[in-house]
Amino acid sequence: MLAAAMLAPSGIMQAQEVGSCNCFCVIAGRNTTIDGSVLMAHNEDDSGEMMLNMYVVPRAEQRNKYLWAEFPGTSDCDHFLNEWGVAIASDGCPSREDRDDLTDGGVLYETRLTVAQQARTAREAVKIIGHLVETRGYKASGRTYVIADTHEGWICSVVRGRHWVAKRIADDEVMVLPNNYIIDEVNLADTLNYYGASDIVSYAQQCGWYSPETDGRFSFKKAYCDPKYYTYEHNVIRQLCAQQYLTGKTLEPDPNTFPFAVKPNRKIGIADLIQIMQCHGENSEHKFVYKRERPWNHPVGICTDVTVLSAIFQLRANMPREVGCVMWVCAGRPCTEPYHPWYLGITESPSCWHRYNTAEEAIGRHFSDVENKRINYPDAIYWQSVDRWANYATDWYNRIDSVQQRRDSLQNQLFERHAKFEKILKRFFNPNTQEAKHRDALENLLNAYIAGQYRGKTNVVPDESLPPGHIRVSCD
Repeated sequence: MLAAAMLAPSGIMQAQEVGSCNCFCVIAGRNTTIDGSVLMAHNEDDSGEMMLNMYVVPRAEQRNKYLWAEFPGTSDCDHFLNEWGVAIASDGCPSREDRDDLTDGGVLYETRLTVAQQARTAREAVKIIGHLVETRGYKASGRTYVIADTHEGWICSVVRGRHWVAKRIADDEVMVLPNNYIIDEVNLADTLNYYGASDIVSYAQQCGWYSPETDGRFSFKKAYCDPKYYTYEHNVIRQLCAQQYLTGKTLEPDPNTFPFAVKPNRKIGIADLIQIMQCHGENSEHKFVYKRERPWNHPVGICTDVTVLSAIFQLRANMPREVGCVMWVCAGRPCTEPYHPWYLGITESPSCWHRYNTAEEAIGRHFSDVENKRINYPDAIYWQSVDRWANYATDWYNRIDSVQQRRDSLQNQLFERHAKFEKILKRFFNPNTQEAKHRDALENLLNAYIAGQYRGKTNVVPDESLPPGHIRVSCD
């Protein structure tokens, strides 16, 4: 289990002094991973009636195809993976800025949606975000977008108004992001690793957030982050906990000393990211518990009582994107629910995973059909996760061991089945050119495999009686 240390009492904002934070992210460069993929893991934390839907949005004129993890009515919760293997999500990162500077109402939801629809690389996605922020202005306090493709990962931190900065995660490092800005030094002359607003330093000086004489070198995170969130106990301990797990080192609970990213002490994989994302700080002195009233006595950490989705994007460059890019979906809290693989190459999601028959209707009604979702759509599979959690949480400490044993058993079954399925998928692409073949059969196979995960065991059997490249799939 992940271990965490007690926080030093001075200089750290106690949890009860700040409202709850949302989301957590890890991005691993391709040289740090077992299979050479870029890995991006993200926990989405939100309160209220949240309903997860999964759509495949087809390619259209001037629009990429993309997988869409949708939470109706929300502006900053959805996850996307587009046909080019570009994944995007975000963490709320409150800033110091209290002045709006907007054109045509500014941007918020449009930011990640535009990336999904237009970007072909993570680097291009960063430029799209920067252009939107500079031309229209950002209308929330602050946020860090996390973006990855099959070659590299980036984070792009935006500030209310027209200021932003982005930094690339090195191929041999892993970045950990809580709910505060973590970009420190900024070197806009190094366009391999940085982008940002040209006045990012001078504006901070103008606002009195940075002084070369007293502060020395410029630090974006110190200048622009809301100080309460920069030293907020929950942010500090989550970042500390994950970095310690990755490096095997004991770190001081001081955000001023945290590196932007760390070099792991071993190659990491999906299982490592699951371990991080489901962490409550078990077997450690610090239990991440908020000092606030809650309906159940449950530890809060990287996984929280308001985690509504955990996703791990496995982005492999040595395979066709249709099968090399996988979104591992944990519908709910990773401390109790397993992760299921969703391949980018699917053309439809199982009917139990969406409210409407078409993605176009979902796009059109994302902000209108938002009330009484549980009543209006009672058959959605997501409510099963919600109900399981409510049941577990009534007696958390007495039940969690048996719950997690069942979760781990199911996760191992999914991993074993996935490994067998990946061997079959090799028949559908040329390993030298990395081009997919028998595309219609491949799409049908992927659709059946994803659907079968939610109906029970999926049997994928080669059948010599079928035309070349075809596979018979049965789900029972």
